[in-house]
Amino acid sequence: MLVGIYEELKSSVPQQFEIVYVSSDEDLDAFNGFYGTMPWLAIPFSDLETKKALNRKYDVEGIPCLIMLQPDGSKDDATIRDGVELIYRYGIQAYPFSKERLEQLHEQEREKRENQTLTNLLANHHRDYVLGQTGLIQVPIASLVGKTVGLYFSAEWCVPCAKFTPKLISIYHKIKQELSEKGSEEDFEIVLVSHDRDKASFDSYYGTMPWLALPFGDPEIKNLARHFDVQGIPCLVIIGPTGKTITGHGRNLINLYQENAYPFTGEKVLQLEKQLTEEAKGLPRLVRHEGHRHELNLVSDGNGGGPFICCVCDEQGSNWAYQCLECGYEVHPRCVTNAPEHDNNVVVGR
Repeated sequence: MLVGIYEELKSSVPQQFEIVYVSSDEDLDAFNGFYGTMPWLAIPFSDLETKKALNRKYDVEGIPCLIMLQPDGSKDDATIRDGVELIYRYGIQAYPFSKERLEQLHEQEREKRENQTLTNLLANHHRDYVLGQTGLIQVPIASLVGKTVGLYFSAEWCVPCAKFTPKLISIYHKIKQELSEKGSEEDFEIVLVSHDRDKASFDSYYGTMPWLALPFGDPEIKNLARHFDVQGIPCLVIIGPTGKTITGHGRNLINLYQENAYPFTGEKVLQLEKQLTEEAKGLPRLVRHEGHRHELNLVSDGNGGGPFICCVCDEQGSNWAYQCLECGYEVHPRCVTNAPEHDNNVVVGR
């Protein structure tokens, strides 16, 4: 990513931008191999003092780290220390990587959020549609206006996506069925925002899905990822009927509440949290789970719980959990239910 931006800037403003590689490689062979992929400059591998001095000066705690210096390098208050995040978030638009430019970008983002509609999120000058289920049908974006829409950032190569997608398909069908049975005027739709690396992978992956999609390689894909600050996939962003963002945590809500999460609003989540708290009153305080050797304690946000990754289903949870106080093992309450009691202990299994 950085090489692409570097080469574009060197072709447009060759005298105005440069990068210097400050290696953390363990040996000269590793340095030569990695630096061989880079088109910019480097501190010599043998110059340990300069590398140590730069690490101290900029308080580098982890890599990759990209420090942006302005033409007048003596002004420390003009130094941008989160260059990696800027590159991921804005790409070449962040140039010249000054605080003034970042303020402009932040203001543009604020205006875009305030004026956000489903149409200006998904459409562009060349396309006013998304793909239908076969990948050949063109569904007008205007037909989605007024619906609750999930933007599903995902890819076939992503292992967590492969686990989450079948669950999301099941929940999608259940929500659609419940709305139909109620005769509700509401509607729910999902649009795949693919991060697949080639068209064949996109076609294969999208072929398993019952919803809509942006065309493979569409320029709005990067814009959407940047707009919603998507830092990992799978990610499910929920857009409300007004075109405004309801939540960027649709995946977590699906994992916690399944189809009951719809319509994903703050009011519905608060209702579900209260319901979960009431249900937790009937759960055993202490259990033994067949997947773990220690006893597990029922905990919540208020007594040692909090956001966690379930050790059974590998999905995020919050609020209530069964937790091992000895080693930190944590599972969703639903992942340790529906098993018979054994002796005098409650023994539960998935």
